[in-house]
Amino acid sequence: MQNPLATRGFAVTVRIVAAVGGGYAVASGLAALAAVGLPAAQLMPRSEAVVLASMLAFLVYLVLLIWAFADRRLLRLCLALAIVGIASWGGALALARL
Repeated sequence: MQNPLATRGFAVTVRIVAAVGGGYAVASGLAALAAVGLPAAQLMPRSEAVVLASMLAFLVYLVLLIWAFADRRLLRLCLALAIVGIASWGGALALARL
């Protein structure tokens, strides 16, 4: 039988790492995607797209931090952060190479 406090402590540690590290990776990936994608679509100049993407990344990061501790399912949180992080960084790198 496992110690419930050890399991709970492990879950909290994973949530903290996912919230801080995964949230940062997702927010910066989405910012990079927006900073590359908006000028590529000719929606705004590059300098304005970078500033807008950077400012919105702070809000995305805040929402992800709150969601990391509000969600009851730890596996769903980790999978969502991993999938969105990989997809956003992959899209940003693909657009940058065009």
